[in-house]
Amino acid sequence: MFRLEIILFGLPSTANSHKAHWAIAGKERKRWRAASCLSCLGQNRPPEPLDRAKITCTRYSASEPDFDNLVQSFKSVIDGLKDAKIIKDDKSSVIVERKYMWEKTAPKQGRISILVESVA
Repeated sequence: MFRLEIILFGLPSTANSHKAHWAIAGKERKRWRAASCLSCLGQNRPPEPLDRAKITCTRYSASEPDFDNLVQSFKSVIDGLKDAKIIKDDKSSVIVERKYMWEKTAPKQGRISILVESVA
């Protein structure tokens, strides 16, 4: 069974905080996608991208986002897992189980963790 956990410091924006110009928002999405992909380098990797996986995404922040914003904030990070060839795609047929969680942390201590596990 394959298992990979990555932790990224800082917090991806939520839809409610995307008041920035589209170009600025696009740069942030690219930054989180690249950070997710690069964090997989040097890690235990599957021999082939996973055809079936479950992913648990946890946001550690001082304020709790609503569920829709929580899910949206992980989009670029999951795309980075696809770029790193950890998962074959981000479709529901590949990511068969998704969990999005939030945990309170002190201000300015924001981070996210992503746990990827293979499914038989």
